[in-house]
Amino acid sequence: MASKKATTVIEKFVTKKKEPDPKDKVHKAELLLTAYMAVHDMPLSQAEHLLPLLKKMFPECDVAQKMTLKKTKASYVMQDGIAWEESHEIAKICQENKFSLLIDESTNVSVSQILAVVVRFFDSKKAKVTDALLDIVEVDDGSADSLYKAVKGFLEEKNIPLCSIVGFASDNCSAMLGSISGFQALLKKDVPSVFVLGCICHSFALCASHACAQLPSYLEQFLRDICCYFSRSSKRLHQFQLIQDIVHTPKHRMLKLSETRWLSRDKVISRILEQWDALLLFFQGEMKTESVKLDGAEEIYKVMKNQGTKHMLLFLNYVLSKVDKMNVEFQSEYFRLDSLYSTIASEYRNILGMFMKDEILITEKLANINPSDSSKFKTLDNLNVGGRCETFLMKEPLQDEVKKRFLFDCRKFLVELCQQMRKRCTFEEESVLALLRVLDPKLPQSPQRNVAIAKLAYPFPMLVNEHDLDKLQDQWNDLLYAKEHLQNLTQRATSFWHELSKVKDGNNESKFDILSKFMCGLLALPHSSACVERAFSKINMIKNKKTNRLHYSTVANRLHAKQAIARREVPCYEWEPSVSLINDLKSGLCHQRHLDRIKKNEVLTLHPAQPSDESDTDDPHPVLVQ
Repeated sequence: MASKKATTVIEKFVTKKKEPDPKDKVHKAELLLTAYMAVHDMPLSQAEHLLPLLKKMFPECDVAQKMTLKKTKASYVMQDGIAWEESHEIAKICQENKFSLLIDESTNVSVSQILAVVVRFFDSKKAKVTDALLDIVEVDDGSADSLYKAVKGFLEEKNIPLCSIVGFASDNCSAMLGSISGFQALLKKDVPSVFVLGCICHSFALCASHACAQLPSYLEQFLRDICCYFSRSSKRLHQFQLIQDIVHTPKHRMLKLSETRWLSRDKVISRILEQWDALLLFFQGEMKTESVKLDGAEEIYKVMKNQGTKHMLLFLNYVLSKVDKMNVEFQSEYFRLDSLYSTIASEYRNILGMFMKDEILITEKLANINPSDSSKFKTLDNLNVGGRCETFLMKEPLQDEVKKRFLFDCRKFLVELCQQMRKRCTFEEESVLALLRVLDPKLPQSPQRNVAIAKLAYPFPMLVNEHDLDKLQDQWNDLLYAKEHLQNLTQRATSFWHELSKVKDGNNESKFDILSKFMCGLLALPHSSACVERAFSKINMIKNKKTNRLHYSTVANRLHAKQAIARREVPCYEWEPSVSLINDLKSGLCHQRHLDRIKKNEVLTLHPAQPSDESDTDDPHPVLVQ
């Protein structure tokens, strides 16, 4: 009888122990609601009405009735709970793993200068490369020395060693990539072996801009005038839509040519070509109005009727689409470093082939070809201007002198484009960028591979010790003869090299441990700095004209809260708060952090930001890869 009672007591104890604390459900609900507000950029003041609404909607729900979440609590739950945990988790990852540093500096809507610090690391749990915001730092000025001191001090405060930085990426201004006193030069003094990469996307956009400057100036003005003409009057837009119905073209608006949007030029040209017949008919009608000369319709119509205008637009559309293809490829959030050199070299070769003799491209290495060497040019008649432009030349032939001038301008554009690409990117087959092709799993397993792993290991001593180089070489050689072990591995770079560490030898030990660790370290290298631009886009959604008084740390915390959910790759309603986060909220630790943060912010004095001086350029054409 006694044993039965004891068994009953134990069962009750176990049952009671398994039941979750009712308060935990309430705190979890508060965290979920706060996460929802963070993900959807909701003002925290909406919590004042949102929670009472939920209580009224669900009067029978005990959890909803016990929730207490207004503006102040929502603020510290988000900033000192969700964001605090995310910030410390990213810092811990950087303390324990190799990572790349990606930064960019900008002046926000409140005229204060902020520096976004993004890190790229290989997440072994998910077997993928991850970009994460480490923090946002306010700086006094945009000089390289000031930026570097701010970042270095911040990393030291977070106990993140500088020697863990394997790569650095930023835009191509002199303050960042100056070879004498830029940020990358200062970083190399502390970390000599760091891999430096300028923004590929930004560089290609600059290449296209320099090349377009070689064309007749009226063409650029023509692209701007068309959009401006319609933006001045809703009546003109309505009339244009009626003409679009007549000629059966899509009802698309004319796009604005923007210098800050890298892909805008080709998009504007594509839209004009799409609406060419409708535009021609519209401006033909506008010629009959009295105010035509004042508004510029006459100039637009003359340019459209000029011989060679449409031909040039078709040519530009063909070439710029190649540049934009490279831009889009490297703006990707996914890993692209294994295909970076191949893609750039292939497109560069294609553009060279438009105006240079084929035998030159076959016999000579890309790095040795001088795009401005006229002795290697094709004749103007053999110039490749694209399929649509070539067809249009047959459909609407140009006069001999006009055609000759048109082809000459096309070649001048191509030469300048290739010269700019050559200045900003290396095409040496032995460069680090080219050697990184081995990250593609197909290349190391190919009998035709001709890459010695030691050449790639030499620039990255922080990833492999000198006494492990022999083992690295042996494992690299063994990879070619271990196809039976590799056939079940995922043939994607980010997964393959991680799964390789699980392959065992006859002694049940990792067969490729050194090689796997080395390659996973290389996966953390950057392929562009577009992820920092995306961070600024998110900042502008939070800190706008209405919320310009938000402290930069508040903005960073809101971004960290969004990132905490995004990194779990689940929608906000499926996010599961950690046990430690729930306990921090329940114990009042989040509230205590909130009070400490308020005291700290009261001490801080905000200084007006000074404009960035980018005129002192160490290198007028900074090379992408150093």
